[in-house]
Amino acid sequence: MTKNKKRALILLGGLWHDFDGFASAMKAVLEPHGFQVESTYDLDILLDLEKSNYDVVISYTCFSAHRDGYNDTTPEKLNNAQINGLANWVRKGGALLAAHSATVMGQSDAALGELIGGVFVSHPPAFTFTVCPVFGEHPITQGIEAFTIHDEFYMETHMSDTQVHMAAFDRGVVYPMVWSKVEGLGRVAHLAPGHFREVWEHKSYQQLFLQAINWLMKRTTETG
Repeated sequence: MTKNKKRALILLGGLWHDFDGFASAMKAVLEPHGFQVESTYDLDILLDLEKSNYDVVISYTCFSAHRDGYNDTTPEKLNNAQINGLANWVRKGGALLAAHSATVMGQSDAALGELIGGVFVSHPPAFTFTVCPVFGEHPITQGIEAFTIHDEFYMETHMSDTQVHMAAFDRGVVYPMVWSKVEGLGRVAHLAPGHFREVWEHKSYQQLFLQAINWLMKRTTETG
């Protein structure tokens, strides 16, 4: 690993999603930009983040109760120790990108939603919609125009301490699609789209993903 290599951890686990596919796709996006990318299903890695020297943690999890009649062995939540480990790391200057279903929290404590800045409520069957930047410049969305994708349309609550950067419209209601927040000395961002490979490979989504990570990795004492 070169001296200037940046380290990214992709946290995976749960139900309903192509976790390995996402990790592979995002590794292909990040590596050309100087990142060493690791992915793991071991949620206990969150207990020792302060010893890990990761520059950014990307959560692509979807915690859900096990299904009747299936032999599900996936985690149904983050436990309190794992949440505390992640939150403490962020507040001391860490960078957390909660991608797509990371807001699907299962039986996790409400502290996880407070850290990320919002919680999944529901989504209709996938359809085609346009994600639009909101008024006001921000490094996460700089140069990104409205783009159209076929994806799961996530309906989520979001906390008052978040800043919404992109939104989308469905049946007379506008929903947040991208937000960010400062958490102690660290930063958190959320991208609601991202269920299908076609979205991961969309040029605007990839630009949004990279710009979110670049913003996250700045400390709160820096401008921008």
